[in-house]
Amino acid sequence: MSSFFSSIITNRQYTKNNEFHRSNNLLILSRIKIASIILFFLTLYFFYIDIFLLEGIPNTRYRYILTSIHLLCFTISIVYLLIYRKLSSIKDNTKWSTSIINIYIFGYILGGAVASINSQLLNGNTSTYLIVLICAAVIFPIRPKHFFMILCIIHIGFLLGLSSMDVGNRFDLVSKQINTTGTATFAFILNLVFYMYRKKEFESNIKIKQSEENLRNLFEVNPFPQTLSSLETGEILLINQKAIDFFYLSTEKILPNLNTFYKNKEERSTIIERLKKDGSAENYTLELENQDGSSRWVLVNYKLIDYMDKQCILAGLTDITDVKRKEEELLRHASFDMLTGAFNRRRGMELLENRYQMAKMNHQEFVICFVDVNNLKIVNDQFGHQEGDELVNTICQIINQQLDEKDLLFRYGGDEFIIVFFEKSLDHAEDYWKQIHQKMYEINIKASKPYQLSVSHGLFHYHSGIQLSLEEMIHCADKEMYIEKNRVKNFC
Repeated sequence: MSSFFSSIITNRQYTKNNEFHRSNNLLILSRIKIASIILFFLTLYFFYIDIFLLEGIPNTRYRYILTSIHLLCFTISIVYLLIYRKLSSIKDNTKWSTSIINIYIFGYILGGAVASINSQLLNGNTSTYLIVLICAAVIFPIRPKHFFMILCIIHIGFLLGLSSMDVGNRFDLVSKQINTTGTATFAFILNLVFYMYRKKEFESNIKIKQSEENLRNLFEVNPFPQTLSSLETGEILLINQKAIDFFYLSTEKILPNLNTFYKNKEERSTIIERLKKDGSAENYTLELENQDGSSRWVLVNYKLIDYMDKQCILAGLTDITDVKRKEEELLRHASFDMLTGAFNRRRGMELLENRYQMAKMNHQEFVICFVDVNNLKIVNDQFGHQEGDELVNTICQIINQQLDEKDLLFRYGGDEFIIVFFEKSLDHAEDYWKQIHQKMYEINIKASKPYQLSVSHGLFHYHSGIQLSLEEMIHCADKEMYIEKNRVKNFC
């Protein structure tokens, strides 16, 4: 079993190496093309030097050899450029492309070596060979073992050729041999470094591609809607079929970014700031807008990841619209009085407490009005509880119609309501109350009900400096209400 798995790993490694060699060969072949173009134009200049500038040189043998080298380089460049397009069938064949590359580099370095040996006939300069070595190592990072073999064959021949030339004295020869051998060694090290760098870069790219492929596969098999979008623009980079169906998109025309779906356009900025700070945002509740204008609630898990060299947002969505509606319904039952639609006592006291704390900090005033429906028991006894409920509801609607948006109304008990006139004085509150009384009077005049609409009220004015709790203020307003109620009874 272990040998089976080891053979699989070996095969994978072999395949990966073959892919790298093929990729590296394609790179080198394209670089050879560029080098051939450069050499083509350079040799035209070199022919000018050979024909005109070196005319009349004493050592004609140097001139003929140099011209032959330039002519050979020119011919090889022309031939390579002509057959480059036809190399497509060979490019995929690693052995053939490797052979062509090695032959070219062998000839390239050999030309530099011959040119430097030829220079001994004129000026004793070996710079051409040294430059060619460095250029070959850097520009054409072939397999180190191949480069080493080419280097050994040519350099040994170069040293022998250099020894056969008349270089002046023995010490000058040794110096040139040492310098060129050191440069050859350095060229091999450069070749090794650049080759290994290319290989690591190739393997890194393979891993990145595999990661991207794995991510795409995970997208497709994930049973929940998933999107991957750009952090900066919101552009959709990846989206699975579940998300396409979720957003009612078509596979032919997917919207360019997710910003379109945010009900609150500022929401995305908040999410981005949180992602930049924490790297993720889990169980984020969000309201999205569909293309038809309807909306729904989703639970989103966000993750900041790197994809294709850019920061992206990975989002997994769950539709919680039904859950949200049930929550809203429960909240409505918990916060609103089912008969009148006004806030119930619990929610009303919570809101009043919040505004009370704000009023204390900002030195604001408000007026608490305690309202009691008169003769509710009589209406219940004579006309039934349904009519009694209608009485309570009618009174509530009349009051609510006269209030400002910032004012608060809630049902305190069976026939008791509390009105809070925020940022209003006692006189302003009385003016509002007169409007309420006027509305009830108009309804009573029409005699649309077999009974009279009547309420009693008591006011308490809170302003900066009063040291009472809310319960004590409500109690004070309640006492004022009973004073009015007793006055109405005595009047009747």
